[in-house]
Amino acid sequence: MRPECIQAVTQAIGRSLTQAEIQGIENRVRRNMKQLSHTDPAWQSKTAADRLNEAATKSAKDLVAEADLKKKRVALTILAHDRIESYMKRFPGQPLEGLDRLLAFSSDGKSGIQSIESATRAIRDDALSNMLDVIDVTKGKFMGLFQDEAGNLALVRELHGQDSGNAAAKVAAKQFADTAEQLRQRFNRSGGDVGQLDDWAMPRDHSQIKVSKDQAKWVGDHLKWANRAKYMNEDGTPMNDQQLTEFLNHAWQTLATGGTNKMEPGNVAGNGMRANRGSESRQIHYKDAESFIAAQQAYGDKNLLELLIGHIDRAARDISLVEALGPNPNNQMRYFLDAGQKATDEMRPKDATSTAKQRKKIEYLYEEVAGTREPPASAAIANGFDTYRALNVASRLGSAVITSVTDQGTLGLTASMNGMPVMKVFENELRMLNPADATDRRLAQRAGLGLNQMIGSLNRWGADGLGTTEQISGRVAKFSQTAASKVMQVSGMNAMTAGAQRAFGAVMMDTIGDMSRRFQTIASMDPADSKRLLGQGVTETDWAVWRLAQPEDWRGSGDTVLTSGSIYRIPDADLVQLARQLKTTPQRLKDQAATKLLGTVLDETNMAIIEPGAREKAFMHGGVQRGTVKGEMTRSFWQFKSFSIAMMMRHFKRAMAQETGWGKAGYMAALMASTTVLGGMAIQLNEIASGRDPKNMLDDGVLGVPGLRFGAAAFLKGGSLGLYGDFLFSNQTQMGTSFVASIFGPIAGDIDSIANLKGSATEGDVDKVGGNLVRLLKSHTPAANLWYTKAATDHMIFHQLQEYFSPGYLRNMRRRARKDFGQQFWWEPGEATPDRGPSLGAAVGGR
Repeated sequence: MRPECIQAVTQAIGRSLTQAEIQGIENRVRRNMKQLSHTDPAWQSKTAADRLNEAATKSAKDLVAEADLKKKRVALTILAHDRIESYMKRFPGQPLEGLDRLLAFSSDGKSGIQSIESATRAIRDDALSNMLDVIDVTKGKFMGLFQDEAGNLALVRELHGQDSGNAAAKVAAKQFADTAEQLRQRFNRSGGDVGQLDDWAMPRDHSQIKVSKDQAKWVGDHLKWANRAKYMNEDGTPMNDQQLTEFLNHAWQTLATGGTNKMEPGNVAGNGMRANRGSESRQIHYKDAESFIAAQQAYGDKNLLELLIGHIDRAARDISLVEALGPNPNNQMRYFLDAGQKATDEMRPKDATSTAKQRKKIEYLYEEVAGTREPPASAAIANGFDTYRALNVASRLGSAVITSVTDQGTLGLTASMNGMPVMKVFENELRMLNPADATDRRLAQRAGLGLNQMIGSLNRWGADGLGTTEQISGRVAKFSQTAASKVMQVSGMNAMTAGAQRAFGAVMMDTIGDMSRRFQTIASMDPADSKRLLGQGVTETDWAVWRLAQPEDWRGSGDTVLTSGSIYRIPDADLVQLARQLKTTPQRLKDQAATKLLGTVLDETNMAIIEPGAREKAFMHGGVQRGTVKGEMTRSFWQFKSFSIAMMMRHFKRAMAQETGWGKAGYMAALMASTTVLGGMAIQLNEIASGRDPKNMLDDGVLGVPGLRFGAAAFLKGGSLGLYGDFLFSNQTQMGTSFVASIFGPIAGDIDSIANLKGSATEGDVDKVGGNLVRLLKSHTPAANLWYTKAATDHMIFHQLQEYFSPGYLRNMRRRARKDFGQQFWWEPGEATPDRGPSLGAAVGGR
C-alpha cells in the first residue's frame, strides 16, 4: 500500500494502522479484484485505476458487513451461552447430564429439549423430502441395482446450467438447487457466512488415493477441464498456462495429502468457526458438465446420489450445531465441558474419577453428533475391514426380514405410549406396503418419513460406513458395499422397515394435528400428552405455530396430518405479531416449529422401529480410532449387535422412567411379552424357510418345564439375539459356530470355523473339511441367505457340494438336527425337491 493511501485510511479511521492491518487491506483489495474480474463482464476493458477504485469500494463495504457479522456472532454466542447454562441448571448436581441430553436423544422423556442429533435428523429428512425427484433420477432401475447413467448425466448437465432435454432431470436439478439454497440461507441466519457462488452447481469429490497416484496426469487433465475465466491473478488479469499449472500443482498437493501440506507445526487444527464452514472459495472450477463428469469418473469415489445427499447431511449437521451452540460449537462445547466438570468436582471431589469418565463419554458423543471423529489412521486397513463387514451383511442378512416381524411389538407399544390408535398404525402399515398403489408411500416420503430405506442406508444394522463409498476404494470393496445395500432391498427388508416407519409417523402426525385443532395450549391438554410433548422439547411457541398451520388430508391414512410442509406454508403475515413479541422473524419461527415437529416424530419412530443413533454408536465405538487393527476389530465385534444395544438402552431407559413401580413393571411386561411371542414366530418362520419343520415349542429339556427352552430362545430372538438362542439347544449354533466365537462377532466365528475345518466326524471318521469349507464359503456369498430362495439354493447347490467333498456330511446334518434340536426336515438335505410340506404340528410336539 502506498504511503498516501495509508495516510488516507489513517485519517478516515482516526488512528494509526498496524503492519498486519495494512497487509490485510492489501490482501482484501487483491481478492476483490479477482472476484470482480469473474462477475463484471467489462472488467478487462477498465483502466487499472478504475479497477483499483472499484475493488477498494467493495473492500470498504465488506469491512462494514464483516463488522456487522462479527457483532451478530457475538450476540448469538452470548444467547447460546445463556441458553445452555440455563439448561444445565435444570439438572442440579449433574450439570454434565444437561450437556449429554442436549447432544443426543434420551428415551426417558425427561430432557425437556430437542437434542442436536434429533434436530439434525429432522433438518436432513425435511430437506430430502423436497428432493424426491432427485432420488428417483439418480438411484437407478430395478430397485437401484443398475444405475441410470443417462439420467445421472442429464441431471449433472442441468445442475451446470446446460439444457439436457430431459424434463425429469430439469425438475430434479431445480429441487436440489432450491433445497441447497434454503439450507444455505438458514445456516447464514444463525451466523454462517456462506456466499452464493455463481458457478457452484453441486458438491465435488476427490479421492485422495486416486489423485495421489499421478501428479502430472491430474494437473494435465485439469488444465483441459478448467474454466479459464475463473482463474485470475491478483490484479484481475487471466492466468496464463504456466500460472494455472503452478496453481493446479498446489491444489494437487492439498488433495493428495488430505490438507496436511497446510499444517503448521505447533498450531492446533480444527478450531475454526463452524459458521465459517463453506465460506472458503471453491478452487477447482470446471468449464462445463462434461468436464465435471470426466473429473468425477477419473478421480472421484462417490456416485451422484451420494454426493448430493452428502451435501445435505453436512449442511443439516452444521445448521443444528450453530443453532444450538452458537457460531463456534467446538469452543462452546469445550467451555461447558470444563465448566460442568469443575462444578461437579467441587460438589463431589471424591467422585472426580467417575466425573472424568462421564466427560469422556460426552466427548465421544459430541464426536458422533458433530461429525468430528478423526479420519482413519490407515485407509487400507479401514477399507479392508469395511469390505469384510459389507460381505457379512450381504451374505448373512438375507433373511433378516423374518426377524423384523418382532418390530411389530415395539411398534404397538410405542404407539400406545404416545396415545395413538394402535390398530390404525397397523392398518396404515398395510397401506404403505401396497405394491399396487404408491400414493400413501409418496405422501409419507414428502413428509420426511422412511427416507433412509429409500436411499439404501444400512444404518439400522449399525453399518453406517457401508452406505457410502466415502472410505471404500477398489472394485471388490465397492462390490461388497453395493451387494450389502441391494440384498437389504431385494430381501424386502428395506420395504418392511420403511413401511412400518411411515405408518407410525403418519399416524403420529395425524394425532398431533388433531390435538392442535382441539387444544389452544399445551397446558390445556391431557396431562399425559402435555408431559410427553414438553419432555420432547416442544414449547408453547411451537404449539402456537402448529395451530396456525393447515393439516393435510391423506385420505384413509389421516385427515389432520400436520407436516413440516404445512408449517412452511403458513403466510408470514400470520406470524408477524408473534415474531414481534419474541423479537425474531416469521421464518425462524417456522424453522424451529417444523424441526421440532419432524424431530419429535422421528425420535418416536426410532423407538418404534429401532435404528441405532449417536448414543449407541458412541457407546460401541467411542475412543477407538478407525483404520487401526484394534479399532476395526472393535467395530467387527459390535457388528450385528447395535440393534440389540439400542433396544436395551432405549426401552429399558423408558421403562425405568415410568412414575410408579407398577408402571415400570407394566412397560417391561408389555415389551417382553410382545417381542417374545413375535420372536417365537420369527424362529418358526426361519426354520420353515430353511427346509426344517418348526421347533417343538413344548420341549421340556430345561428343568423339566415345558416350553421353557423355546420361550427363552424366543425372548432372545425378540431382542435380535436369536443366534444365542441356539445355545439353549446345543453347544454350537446350527451353523456350527461355538458360543465364544459367536459372542465376539462374525470375525471371531470365521476364525473359529477356519481353525476347525479339519474337525473329526461325529461318526465313521468322515472327513468334514470339504463340507465345512463349502459352508464357510456360503456364509460369505452375497444373497445366498435370501429367505425366499435359501431352501432351494441350499438343496440344489450347497448341499450337493458338501456331500461331494465330504461324503456322509448330510447324514450327520440330519442326525444333529434330530439329536440337538429335535427337528426333522420337510425338505431333506441333498434332495432336489421336497417330499412333503412343513409339518406345522411339530411346533406342539406332533409329527
